[in-house]
Amino acid sequence: TPAAGPAAAAAGAMEPAPPLESVAVDAEAALVLARAGAALYFRAPEELEDLLVPGLCNALGAAFAGRYPGDGKPRGEIETFIAGRGHVTGWHTDFQHNFTLQLRGSKTWRFKRGPVEHNIRALTPHYRSRSNYEQQMKLHLTSNPSSVDFRPPDSFFEDAEEVTLSAGSMLYHPAGIWHHVECLTDNSVSINVSLSCATWADLVGDGIRQLLWASPVLRAPAVGFAGEPARARRAAEAVLAEVRRRANTLTADDLLPPVLTEAEEPPRRVNVATSRLGAALAVRPGDRFRFSRLAVILQLAPGRSRGKDSSSSSSASGGSDGEAADYGGGGSSTAGSGSVGEVGRRRAVGAGVRRVYALHVNFGNEDVASWLRVRLTVSQPFAAAIEWLRNRHLAARRSEEAVAAAGGNPPPSTFTFSARELLAAAVPHSSGSGGSSGARAPARWTRVARLLRVLCHCGYLQKVRATGARSLSGPHRSNGGQRARDLVVRNQRHAAARRSSD
Repeated sequence: TPAAGPAAAAAGAMEPAPPLESVAVDAEAALVLARAGAALYFRAPEELEDLLVPGLCNALGAAFAGRYPGDGKPRGEIETFIAGRGHVTGWHTDFQHNFTLQLRGSKTWRFKRGPVEHNIRALTPHYRSRSNYEQQMKLHLTSNPSSVDFRPPDSFFEDAEEVTLSAGSMLYHPAGIWHHVECLTDNSVSINVSLSCATWADLVGDGIRQLLWASPVLRAPAVGFAGEPARARRAAEAVLAEVRRRANTLTADDLLPPVLTEAEEPPRRVNVATSRLGAALAVRPGDRFRFSRLAVILQLAPGRSRGKDSSSSSSASGGSDGEAADYGGGGSSTAGSGSVGEVGRRRAVGAGVRRVYALHVNFGNEDVASWLRVRLTVSQPFAAAIEWLRNRHLAARRSEEAVAAAGGNPPPSTFTFSARELLAAAVPHSSGSGGSSGARAPARWTRVARLLRVLCHCGYLQKVRATGARSLSGPHRSNGGQRARDLVVRNQRHAAARRSSD
């Protein structure tokens, strides 16, 4: 009902319809306007959106693209439309994918192919206000449209397809398609689920921007060039070369950790001691691993209260990777028969001082919001290994920057290490009996292997392929750049040949 929240009232009439004019009103005023014949539009409660939009995104295979970085909110909304007979919404396009359910009455929809594929913004000539006109049009014109028109002439729509919805009908219409809607009955009510999934440009753009932030050259303010265009141009050429060098190190594995492509929302909390993430990955002591270009692990400040942390828990991280496992509480969260031996072993794995870390992947946006954030709870047997990884990762970054600053190409091994090295770092140094240390070696390897699997699944590490693993340094980059230039030349020659044949 209109009383559910703020509404927008829009004046409508029989065609030819004047442009719509919207005004935000409260629920009481909306009810008065509806009785006077105005059309109503309002958002559904956030609780309903959180319930329906993620489920629809998951059903469509959207995975990470169906959630916003950072808070993980669903990328969509639900609107309700109430209008009377003869109300017309003129031709326009949307940038969301829409599922419309007609609850009461009937409407006629007309459709015509849109001007661009996968549009970034809508075209809304049906509104009286043109406040978004320049934003819409500048994006429209950079998307290779079929015409430069904000709205095509009426003759363009003469052969539009038409469909009529009655109560109980559902309609899907994709982003970017021109559409026109007319109510055929009084008290027409429909709801619309609109999805605006993340694009490849969003994902890759954030990743590249994060890489650029790692460069001291590119972090420098672009100042001091007023009145010196030649000097400014030379500086721009230099930074563009740095951009190309950085961008060429990015891989698909950096952008898409396995956990991001899973159907369900990634776990927000992982207890490394009990997690089964990445269990299918085969790990041997001689295997080599590579640090992701887009991932960091930071230690969270100690002393966070259990109550405060539990208030933000999510059922999506359930099972042994949930909050109960993080704090070692609750027998129900740990599988097993409950025998004395098994309970003792479980307590040994989780015993001692715990450390809590946050793993972040891909946060190169204005809000520094991570596409993936996982809270890692690490018991004492894993702590030395985690700290070794963090220090090795930082050392690799610093070494790479020093070599690049000197004009060289870092060797491919800079960002890699072997599982055997991590195992050695995870063994506590003591003056105890060598026999006792040897007896515990299988247990240490089991813990190290589990840690490697979890971190590979969550995108901090990548297992280096034994054969065909590509180098990320000098020759690869230069060859890749040459291949790109050769491709451009071939495309230009092909286009010239087609023009000459035409």
